[in-house]
Amino acid sequence: MSEEPDPAYHLLLDRDEVPVAASALRLLISDEAHEPEIRRLARDVLARLESEPDSRGTLTLALGAGQMKITFSAVRLLLNDLQREQAAERETLRAILDKLPDEHTMRAIEL
Repeated sequence: MSEEPDPAYHLLLDRDEVPVAASALRLLISDEAHEPEIRRLARDVLARLESEPDSRGTLTLALGAGQMKITFSAVRLLLNDLQREQAAERETLRAILDKLPDEHTMRAIEL
């Protein structure tokens, strides 16, 4: 198992975005049961989501490249799975995606 190098990115999540991001990561873990490295990276990020936000309600996650890609993939997966009537959660997922680098940057990251 490889260790993540120094964080490549700092993701800032508002208090209401944390449970949605956690839900997305749990969905990815269940969908990728056959990929131990993906599950490991997702669990690492999920554990960091349990940290306490700062006094403004912002949780800062220092993510390595692999963790960032897994988070992006998880959020996209959940966004694509949600129905139109789940607009509030879809809006939160889009807000999280807006805080991450673009899709081309994510595709360039190899796991």
